[in-house]
Amino acid sequence: MASKPTDARGSPHYVRVLSLFIVTSFLAIFATTFLLSSYLASYVARQMMMRDAVVSMQFLNSIVRVEEANSYFYGETQNREVPAMEEFFVHVSRLPDVFRANVYAMSGEILWSSDRELIGRTFDENDELAAAMRGELHPEVNVMERGEKDEHVGLSAAVTEFIEFYIPIWSEDRSFVVGAVEVYKAPTSLLVTIRNIERLGWIAALLSGAVLFAALLGVVMYSVRILRRQEQRLVETERLAVVGEMASAVAHGLRNPLAAIRSCAELAGEDELPDPARRSVHDIIDQVDRLEVWIRSFLTQMRKDPASARDVAHIDIIVQRCIQNFRPQLEKRGIRVEVDGSGQNALAAAGSAEIEQVLSTVFSNAVEAMKTGGFLRISWGRAPGGRIAIQIADTGPGMSEEQLTRLFTPMQTTKSAGLGVGLALGRRIAERLGGSLDLRNGAERGVEVTLTLPAGA
Repeated sequence: MASKPTDARGSPHYVRVLSLFIVTSFLAIFATTFLLSSYLASYVARQMMMRDAVVSMQFLNSIVRVEEANSYFYGETQNREVPAMEEFFVHVSRLPDVFRANVYAMSGEILWSSDRELIGRTFDENDELAAAMRGELHPEVNVMERGEKDEHVGLSAAVTEFIEFYIPIWSEDRSFVVGAVEVYKAPTSLLVTIRNIERLGWIAALLSGAVLFAALLGVVMYSVRILRRQEQRLVETERLAVVGEMASAVAHGLRNPLAAIRSCAELAGEDELPDPARRSVHDIIDQVDRLEVWIRSFLTQMRKDPASARDVAHIDIIVQRCIQNFRPQLEKRGIRVEVDGSGQNALAAAGSAEIEQVLSTVFSNAVEAMKTGGFLRISWGRAPGGRIAIQIADTGPGMSEEQLTRLFTPMQTTKSAGLGVGLALGRRIAERLGGSLDLRNGAERGVEVTLTLPAGA
C-alpha cells in the first residue's frame, strides 16, 4: 500500500521544501530590497548634491570670468591683492548655507580662506582637491569627526553634518583648470530632504518586500495544497489500482458460477412451482443476467480508453432499473421513492452499466441509512456546461464532519461489514466518464448525492 514520502524525521517532503522556500525567499527578497533601497537613496542624494554643486560651480566660474581673475589662481604674489578679488571672496563666503570656503591655487596652496589661519597652508594627499584640478566634481555628505581630515581643523563643533565639495575653476576658454574652491555647506533643508528620501526608501522597500513575499508565500501555499491533493489522489489511485486488479480477477472468476446459477434457476423454472416461487426463480435469472452484463461491461471498460467511448444512456431507464433492483429492500424497510419526471428524456454520454453501478452504490448506502423507513427522492435534469445532474436525497441521519472528510478515501468505511471502496470507486468511475460525484448533508437531515455526467446528443 502506498504511503506519503517522508524524510528521515518523518515529515512530508513538501513540508521541508516549504520551510526551505520561506527562509530562502525571505532572505533573498529582503536582501534585494535592502540593496536596491540603499542604492536608490544614495543615488537620489548624490544627484541632489551634484545639482547643488553644479549650480555653485557655474555661479563661481561666471564671477571669475566677469572679474577676469584667472591669473589670481596661479599663485602669483603680485596678483594676490587684486581689488576685484575681494568681491569674489565675498560671493564665495555668502553662498547659501556656506560656513567655510577655501580658495586653492594650482599648486595646492590655500590662497584665501574664510578661516584666516588656513591661508598659505597646503594639505598633502588631498584626493578631492586633485580630482577638482582634473575638472571633476564630487560632492559628498560628511558626518564630522575630529581628526578625520587635516583640512577640517578649526570647524565649529556646532556643525555635525555638512556637504563638502571642491569646485574646479576653469580658464576663460574652459580648456584647463586654473584652481579650485573648497566649500563647506550645512544646508539643513537639503539634508533633511535627503534623510526623508532615505527613510521613505526604506519604508517603500520594506512594504514592497513584504507584499512580494506575501504574494510568493500565497503561491507556494496554493502549490502545497495542490501537491497534497495530488499526493492523496496518488495514494488513492494506487489503492484503487490494487482493488481494480482484484476486481477484474473476481469478476472474471464469477462468470462461471453465475452461469451455473442461471442454469439451475432455468431448470427449476421448468418444474411445476407455485407462483411466488416461480417469481423468485425469474428474479434470480434477471439478477444473474444483470450481473453478467455488468461484469462484461466492467471487463470491457478496463481495456478501453474512456475518451473513445461513444455510448449514450437513458437516465430514466437506468433509474427505474435501479429502483426495481432495490424494490425488495425498499419494501422491507418501508422506504418510499419519489421520482421527479421533469427530465424523462435526459441522455448521458456514458455507458449504462457504469452509471447503474454508481447509482446502485448510492442507493445501497441510502437504504442502509434509513433503517426505520423514510423517503428516497430522485431527480435529474440539465446542468451548466452541457451536463446532466442526477440528485439522490434520503431522509437518514446524515453524516458527521469526520465521516464526510473520509468519505471517498479507499479502504475507509463506517460500516461493520463494509469494504470502503464503493463510493471511492463510484467517484473514480464518474471522473473516468468525464463527470463528478459529490455528497453533502441535507439542509435538514439526510444526505444529498449529486452525480454529474456529460450530456448525450
